[in-house]
Amino acid sequence: MARGATRLALLALLLAVTGLAVAQQNSKRTVLGQVLDENEKVVELAIVHLKNVSTKVEWSDVTDKRGRYQFNDVDMKVDHEIFAEQGDRRSRTRSISQFDTREHVTINLKLEPLKESDEKKRDEKKDGG
Repeated sequence: MARGATRLALLALLLAVTGLAVAQQNSKRTVLGQVLDENEKVVELAIVHLKNVSTKVEWSDVTDKRGRYQFNDVDMKVDHEIFAEQGDRRSRTRSISQFDTREHVTINLKLEPLKESDEKKRDEKKDGG
């Protein structure tokens, strides 16, 4: 009987370790998509910004000739914000929730001309104000 209990305990330990490894594997996700202009045409060389809302750390990617971008190994345990920009055009900021359990999140971003008030705010940030 002691031998059976030992085997059962080892089996339970093995299952717990395996479950932990699977949970750690799924703590990262891929965020990808395409940047389009106001006429639904792809935008090459747009800058896409992905920001960790908790730490304020920001990553950037540049779209390819098909307007595509991709961020790998994005932490699923925190919220993120994402937007794209190119020249005087910018997309709206989109959110990615930590409660979204998808391992692959596709977000297409649409660039629109900045309003005059948005341009003024952007210029003030550049000037340190």
